[in-house]
Amino acid sequence: MNVLALDTATPYLVLGTLDAERVLHRGRRHAETLLDDLEAFLAHAGLERRAIELIVVGEGPGSYTGLRVGLSTALGLARGLGVPVVGAASLAAAAARGRGRVRALLSARNRQVYAADYLVADDVVETAPPRKLSAEEALAAGGCLLWNAPPSGRALARLGAARWRQGRKGVHPLYL
Repeated sequence: MNVLALDTATPYLVLGTLDAERVLHRGRRHAETLLDDLEAFLAHAGLERRAIELIVVGEGPGSYTGLRVGLSTALGLARGLGVPVVGAASLAAAAARGRGRVRALLSARNRQVYAADYLVADDVVETAPPRKLSAEEALAAGGCLLWNAPPSGRALARLGAARWRQGRKGVHPLYL
């Protein structure tokens, strides 16, 4: 299955397929660069738009505006291409960069972070759902801490494809 994944919930623009990914630090400039970056990524990955069968978008948590840019782009592309779109957790895709017990953290405002806990081996299994914590509380976890790690584009594609196969359709942005 040809899966295209994209995530703009963090300062990173993350693009991925099941076999390739690109992570670009864009800060708050996702909307300015997303379509050009996407075209360059697809060319590099050797994937034509008409070959895409599923679009996966990062559901957050993260920047409100960043989430909206990614969601609207994914939904627009899916509509134009006539393919389904499904969401996947941005923190789970970031946690996929670790192994074992992993707490994925993303800086929020006022010395708070978005946090979720996972067990990462061949799959990424959520053990504690995304929530907002103080920075001090977030650091009290055991295991691997991934703070502001960009989501993995490959992992996002895998997570979304798995959700799709399980019949879990649609996108549910996570605003904390």
